[in-house]
Amino acid sequence: MLGCKHRIALLAVAVVLLIQPPLLAATAAEPEGEAIDLKALEKDRTEKAVRNAVKPRTKRYLAAAAEKVDEGEPAEAMRLLNKLTRSRINSRELAVVNRMLAYVAYGQDESEAAIQYFKLALDAEMMSIRDETNIRFYIAQLYASLQQWAEVVSWLNSWLLYVEEVDPLGHYLLGIAHYQLEDFDSAIAHSKTAIELSDEPREAWLRLLAALYSRIQDHDNAAPVLEELVLRFPKKQYWVQLSLIYGANENYRRSLAVQQVAYSQKLLSGDNELRRLARSYLYHDLPYPAAKVLEEGLESGAISRDSEAYELLSNSWISAREYERSIGPLRKAAALAEDGNLYVRLGQVYMQGESWTEASELLSKAIEKGSLKDPGNAALLLGIAYYNDSRIGPARSSFLRARNHDSTRGVADRWLTHLATEEEGTGDNAATG
Repeated sequence: MLGCKHRIALLAVAVVLLIQPPLLAATAAEPEGEAIDLKALEKDRTEKAVRNAVKPRTKRYLAAAAEKVDEGEPAEAMRLLNKLTRSRINSRELAVVNRMLAYVAYGQDESEAAIQYFKLALDAEMMSIRDETNIRFYIAQLYASLQQWAEVVSWLNSWLLYVEEVDPLGHYLLGIAHYQLEDFDSAIAHSKTAIELSDEPREAWLRLLAALYSRIQDHDNAAPVLEELVLRFPKKQYWVQLSLIYGANENYRRSLAVQQVAYSQKLLSGDNELRRLARSYLYHDLPYPAAKVLEEGLESGAISRDSEAYELLSNSWISAREYERSIGPLRKAAALAEDGNLYVRLGQVYMQGESWTEASELLSKAIEKGSLKDPGNAALLLGIAYYNDSRIGPARSSFLRARNHDSTRGVADRWLTHLATEEEGTGDNAATG
């Protein structure tokens, strides 16, 4: 805002000496409101200054008050300024005193009082255009500190009418104010102007414009702003946001490239960031680096050791045709899952390898854990595993459970018929013997 209290003290001294800092050179956008003949107005104020000079006595009081501010005694500064009887000072002196009172009030964190004193200084219409311009900007900043955004817009628009060479900071503040008022088009226009007026745009200005484009989901315009942020201020948050913007634009290859660079610079360390990188690798048929990212993240603790993470790791190894390496993570995923579905999947893996005992144990765990997507299929698979493990009684029980479900009734009946046929054949062979 206006700066630290020491800065306010220096400004107070500048008031006494009637010295003002030069305005920054830039080209302004068209301000809102009727144009002002600044040359004519400045001529009028110069004539008033000649007729209403600041007397030596008033200067002494102002200097003493500034010294008290610099010494950290704002209350004493106020007392000295209030000794200047209004009936004994002219209109220009009154304006200068009110301006000093505004600085002192700000130094005491009394923003509303500072605003009122600044307004009284303006009401006198005795100050130079440069002085008035600075005061209007200060008032806008004070309203921003109070989060009165409509007032910020009003005073900054007034300020723009009084300046010929615009400080881009004013347009940045207008961007913030319009953003807070949810007038996003105006916020974008002023934020762009602030950046265009500066040879070296500040990080905050670029960040605001990127946030505005993201807010209205204008990903095409957000991307180049984030690219600029990454180049000028290569922070983790900008790499992540840029990859997200590319993803939102379905430019998945660029999204992955940005993530890879960020990861190589050790800027990606969060759980969600690492999982997203692994999924991006898998999307582009790069399962091995996906598995390595997940393994390293799980080992370091950067990725939470939950069922979803281990399942993703298992899927990565399967896609990489590293089937043996997929089993360990899948076991951990199944154990951590809230339901038994992963145990079903794990049981199928062992069935493919004809490891019937292990398969039946895992499928039994699946049914015991419950909440299965297809309980009939789990019962059917368990029956098949038992059958191939020569456990006919448990196999029959499993097939009977499977026939209670519409999806597996037909297959279960065929298995039960097969078991009955086998038993009859065994009985006939025994009788014949």
